Amino acid sequence: MDIFTHMFMGVLAGLFTLTVLSPEAIIFLWIMTFLPDFDVFLEPLQKIRKMYFFSHKAGSHSYIVGLIFTGIISLIISIFRNVLFLEVWLAGFIGYSIHVSLDFFAASRIPIFYPISKKEFRFIAERAVNPLLATFSGINILVLISYFFLNPSYHVFMSLGSFYLYFYIFYFGIRALLRIIIQVILPKNQHYIPGFFPFFYLIYEKSTANNSIEFKLNKAFVFSSKKQELYNQSVLNDSIEMTFFELAKNISQEYRFFHKWSSIIPFIREKEDSINVLLIFAESYSKHLQHKSFKRNESSYFILITFNKNTKEVISNVDGFGSFKKWENNDW
Repeated sequence: MDIFTHMFMGVLAGLFTLTVLSPEAIIFLWIMTFLPDFDVFLEPLQKIRKMYFFSHKAGSHSYIVGLIFTGIISLIISIFRNVLFLEVWLAGFIGYSIHVSLDFFAASRIPIFYPISKKEFRFIAERAVNPLLATFSGINILVLISYFFLNPSYHVFMSLGSFYLYFYIFYFGIRALLRIIIQVILPKNQHYIPGFFPFFYLIYEKSTANNSIEFKLNKAFVFSSKKQELYNQSVLNDSIEMTFFELAKNISQEYRFFHKWSSIIPFIREKEDSINVLLIFAESYSKHLQHKSFKRNESSYFILITFNKNTKEVISNVDGFGSFKKWENNDW
């Protein structure tokens, strides 16, 4: 989930513990609501040492690691600031748990029980990054800060905080309820993917039919039975495309970011001496308007791997963010 929502949840948690916890504990709680995402700075070490712990949203996104880490920092704070250790530790762990819980709620898998287990979990009721939610949370932080300095009335300030708290509880509650209901209704080979707005969502489908594997991505609306087909790709079994598709899937697991997603839609392009396999990830699908032409532009994160057709060796691989239209027109 985005850093602004993490930070704002920390602000709200601190706001409602003003009369309970010490200032040191409240500040520590707030910092822990966004600190785990600083593991992005450990990525260079991960590439050098190939250690799981250093990956983004890996070892740092665990309740157990959070309990140990906040305990160590709390001991240091209690010694130098002369505050109650258990109070600071509890506050820090609450903040850390808020962060882990919000990320568990989103589309990316995280290992919530590491180091006991590396198995990753997700509830997938919200986007991994929702720019609309991030903008809203960022504005809310500015509103609270501005009001505090312009007209610091305690009762009005707390009422505003209560409003935000109830709003987010309602928002995440609706998200969770929709995810549960829709996924229960869907067949086993179809999976719910949250949209940017709560009542819009995507359906990823992987099925076997006519000696091939079909990959579909549909857009749906809660209050309508109609579905809009966005993409439909198929790969024949026992074909050269299937061979290189399986090779590309295995290679994609080496990319930590994509390892956390599973809804793949393949595009395969055969050339004279090589084969390009493009894997796009439906969890990151987005649609927006181009600024100049105001036409629909659909895009997603991807990994593109080029193989030597004869030796099956990897010639090149690249990952990034690209356009569906470009891939559909074979302009790659």
